[in-house]
Amino acid sequence: MRSFALFAVLSAFLSLPDVFAVKSHDFKTCSQSGFCRRGRALSARAQEAQSSWKSPYSIDPSSIIFSPDEAVVSASVKSSLYPEIKFGLELRIHEDGVVRVLMDEIDGLRQRYDEAAYWALVAEPQVSKTVSWTTGKKDLRAVYGDKKEFEVVVAYEPLRVTLLRNGKEQIVLNGRGLLHMEHFRTQTAKETTEEVASDESGEGQEVLQVENVRAWFEGENEDDYWSETFSKWTDSKPKGPESLSLDITFPNHGNVYGIPQHATNLSLPSTAGESPSYSDPFRLYNADVFEYLASSTMSLYGSIPVMHAHSADSTVGVFHAVGSETWIDISYPTAKSTQTHWISESGIMDVFLLPGPTPDDIFAQYARLTGTTALPAHWSLGYHQCRWNYVSSDDVRTVQRRFDEEDMPVDVFWLDIEYAKDHKYFIWDQKTFPDPVEMTNDVAANGRKMVVIVDPHLKRTSDYPIYQEASDMGILVKPTSGEGEYEGWCWSGSSSWIDHFNPASWDWWISKFKTTKLDKGFSWIESTEDVHIWNDMNEPSIFNGPEITMPKDSVHYGGWEHRDVHNINGMLFHNSTAAAVRARGDIPKRPFVLTRSFYAGSQRISAMWTGDNLGTWEHMAAGIKMVLANNIAGMAFAGSDVGGFFGNPEPEMLVRWYQVGIFSPFFRAHAHIDTKRREPFLLDEPYKSIIRDILRLRYAMLPIWYTAFRENSVTGLPIVRPHYVVFPKDPAGFAIDDQFFIGSSGILVKPVTEKEKTEATVYLPEDQVYYDYFTQYAYRGANKGKHITVPAELHQVPVFIRGGSILPTRERPRRSSPLMKLDPFTLRVALSKAGTARGELYLDDGVTYSHEQGELVWREFVAEQPQRKTTRISSKDLASAKPERAVDGVALAKYDPKNAFAKEIAEVRVEKIVVLGLSAKPSSVKVEGGKGMELKWEYVPGVAASEKKDGSASVLTIRDPKVLITEDWAIVIS
Repeated sequence: MRSFALFAVLSAFLSLPDVFAVKSHDFKTCSQSGFCRRGRALSARAQEAQSSWKSPYSIDPSSIIFSPDEAVVSASVKSSLYPEIKFGLELRIHEDGVVRVLMDEIDGLRQRYDEAAYWALVAEPQVSKTVSWTTGKKDLRAVYGDKKEFEVVVAYEPLRVTLLRNGKEQIVLNGRGLLHMEHFRTQTAKETTEEVASDESGEGQEVLQVENVRAWFEGENEDDYWSETFSKWTDSKPKGPESLSLDITFPNHGNVYGIPQHATNLSLPSTAGESPSYSDPFRLYNADVFEYLASSTMSLYGSIPVMHAHSADSTVGVFHAVGSETWIDISYPTAKSTQTHWISESGIMDVFLLPGPTPDDIFAQYARLTGTTALPAHWSLGYHQCRWNYVSSDDVRTVQRRFDEEDMPVDVFWLDIEYAKDHKYFIWDQKTFPDPVEMTNDVAANGRKMVVIVDPHLKRTSDYPIYQEASDMGILVKPTSGEGEYEGWCWSGSSSWIDHFNPASWDWWISKFKTTKLDKGFSWIESTEDVHIWNDMNEPSIFNGPEITMPKDSVHYGGWEHRDVHNINGMLFHNSTAAAVRARGDIPKRPFVLTRSFYAGSQRISAMWTGDNLGTWEHMAAGIKMVLANNIAGMAFAGSDVGGFFGNPEPEMLVRWYQVGIFSPFFRAHAHIDTKRREPFLLDEPYKSIIRDILRLRYAMLPIWYTAFRENSVTGLPIVRPHYVVFPKDPAGFAIDDQFFIGSSGILVKPVTEKEKTEATVYLPEDQVYYDYFTQYAYRGANKGKHITVPAELHQVPVFIRGGSILPTRERPRRSSPLMKLDPFTLRVALSKAGTARGELYLDDGVTYSHEQGELVWREFVAEQPQRKTTRISSKDLASAKPERAVDGVALAKYDPKNAFAKEIAEVRVEKIVVLGLSAKPSSVKVEGGKGMELKWEYVPGVAASEKKDGSASVLTIRDPKVLITEDWAIVIS
């Protein structure tokens, strides 16, 4: 979101970035970043030295100490470069097999930042009680796993940590000798080589030798150790150099994924080695990048330092809990191996090795560390309509009326920064929004919600109570001196920023969202519980700051510099906001908070979007890849702005973008203030009707999406899944990132992201039947995969149902999703080539946390062939069978199938069942135990699932079988 008028003024005085094109020179490259330059130079020296290169770090075997349970081991580490500097190494093996490797400077001049894991982890991991370490002459080892298949080996000299599976190297730390933890030191004048060499006592020669060794490893110059200049800004570095370099190698894995957020391929391209795809490393440094490139390693708004490495044999992962700016080089020395080099500005080494060995295992292991996506409010999965800005309360009412007149469903209307008087968030502009509570109630009367932006910058004026209270409490970020308040410029002009690392800010921020008047201080009484929050600009974005953000030498709570916590900063803001929204009413309700900046663990609280994209075909395609990458990294509630934030997409592009949007977990249309209005009801025919149908398809599929979110909230499995996740042994799918599956539903989607396309090529990875969702045409895959060409006219989006799936949908058009609560269901039964199918449906009230007390419905649908020429379709209660899996972290010991929510929807029925791929026309269709009454059905002959040919599938439609969604039943097709 951008304020054009204010932007023009600020640009003139503050040399702000131009909104009409990304200015790459506003952001550093590695060569302009001192610590990255040093890290890359270290790698270059190692490459030049090749076999003669040796890491200076080693373990003193006599220092090894085992914990009482023996799953934790610690040791002293020394560096031959600086024998006087002490380092400590610790390894912990968790109950689930994850290996945590920590290294820190011991008794140094200062303390390195070591709290990143505190913010990222959902809880302190449980250490194994069965694993034990053994020491040898050259290394330290631990063997574990159900079949003793995993082994961790810690070599003493040089220090090297290796994770093996069945004797095969999976992950290697410091295998290339690039580990370097720059120790704290005092700034002194360095002696020249000539002065040292002239020492007649001979001691100078020894010092010279040490200096030469250090130069061989570190380089000859102190490169930006104590200060650094970029453009017109100077970063003082009072602590001196403290970067951490670490090489992580995957010797037997040829694809790596993750480390969002970047606009690039899902399978990460190379940045080093021979003929790299990019010249700069991937950067993790949360930044406000206007109109970012559709293919780049540039840092964007969020940073999650987690990477998956994959092969047909196994999947492994690493999570590096570091909150400072980090650059990552990737190279592929062979087609089956990957080398990475992680260079961070500050912090300790805190690396979690995720052993897998399957993608599902990796997601579970990472979820146990950082948590899963919070089960969102059901309405938040509907369509969100936003632009910068809806200009008045009457404008909002008009937009709502037009959606209703055109029979287009929508759940949420959004307000950008112009609702707030002088950009003082929480304070409505009474000229344009004189009746915010009445406006919100008008929206809520149709089952809808509002989302209103609250940015982190506070206008520095005494008549703004939020700023004045924060200033009086001393909870604002401080400047370099550590005294007073940091001042920068953003939409509200001169601004300060709340330091959400300060515990004193937490309850205070919660109190601001109360909709009743406080005894003391400001509360948002001109609001209701139907208003939810959008946190933007929380990187933080600062117009007159270096790289459009906060200076790194600003000071946070505890004396930590901003450089230490930059990538974590935005997460604390949206965490506090979510806590505030949840706590504002008497009954806690699930908050919806959208964040632009995020870190590992943000998924526990917020949704995210991919920021200020452009209305181009390239950005449409890039958005799919970015959403997939965020799902891989746990940030599953993700989406890209439909239509692009900047620009005026032509109708064809807008239609295609809506087709992308309905298959994203988060589905919002948004536009810049300078764009033409492009609400879907404004389009001419046939585009308007096409988009109406697209929106209705999203709403029909909401039960599928909500069920996928429940699975993600329990298991950590992505909501949208690339091919390598679903078919991990199929190399042909490892790099595919333009088609994907939705949860475990069996839906395969291939959006069209190119102009004037009327066909699409889709990859089918297996010998199975795939049914066109709309035409029921059956396509056959092959054992080694197969590409098919399918129709994709503008009104068509290639969507397929994998054979063996059962899809629950709600087909009745409604204005918003809450109005669908009592609607009946349609079941699509897509038979596999074996004549079987399975699916799930999860339901709860979608608003409160009553599901944690067992107020839910979780059903399993199964189609099987108990005997030849007979198909039985049944429904049973999954929550009774698996209460421990129904809700994340909550065991429903006394789950009652007749719980309050189940009673509330007790009359909801299945109104239609569609069976695809039957081998012959039935002679009878009856409810089992239903007094032998024949159901109403019709049959259209066609290709059976068991046949090995393409063609229109046979379709059996059973109408109103009079079975209830909350009860066990079975229908027998004979």
